Parts: sequence; C-alpha cells; structure tokens
Amino acid sequence: MIDRPQMLSPTLRERRRYMAFQVLCKADIPASDIAGAIWHSILNFLGELGTAQSEVWLVKSVYDEKNKMGLVRCGHTAVEHVRAALALVGRIGDVPVTIKVIGISGTISAARKKYFGETDLKSYEA
Repeated sequence: MIDRPQMLSPTLRERRRYMAFQVLCKADIPASDIAGAIWHSILNFLGELGTAQSEVWLVKSVYDEKNKMGLVRCGHTAVEHVRAALALVGRIGDVPVTIKVIGISGTISAARKKYFGETDLKSYEA
C-alpha cells in the first residue's frame, strides 16, 4: 500500500487573510478580465517567487458582478504586498480602473458579513 502524505497540523499551516476589494470604474468589466489584471499586477510586482510565497488566490465564488466586489486570499505575512499590487492596477483593457481594498478578514464568512452585507440565519434568532 502507498502511504499518503501527512497533513500539517493547524499550528504549522500558514495563516490566511481574505482581502475584500472593489473595482471602481465606469464601464462593466467581466470578472475574468478583472482576475487577469489582478494576477498580472501581482506577478509584475512580486515576481513568481514572491507570488508563490504569498499564497495569493482569487476567490471566484464570492465575486459580486453588480457591485464589482470580490475577495483575494493571501498569507498573513504578505497582506501589505498584495494590497500594494492591487493598488497598481491602473487599467483593464482600455478602461481606466482603480482597485480599492475595503478591508481584511480572517475568514470568508466574516468578510462576506462585514464587507458584502450578507446575513445568515443565526443573526435572526431572538
């Protein structure tokens, strides 16, 4: 039998942060173009090694097309680097844009509640 690799214990794992952002522009831009511009900016600013070490990942299931808001996951030590890379996005295609970081959270559900205005059933209990 082949032994599977052991999982890291929670104390040894990298702590993650979820950065809520909003794209400020006048035109409607597809989520795939926004994701491509974010990846391009992070790779240009941090390089391949820095991007890998910061564990950046776009949370595509949370992106809100109407308000142009989304989440980026990164390691807790790379929050400021990723924030700077997001600020460097100046245009997507021919459309000038600004990406504004709304806030940072430790979990996806807390970020959704704080920055996206979502509620759950527990908040309605009396």
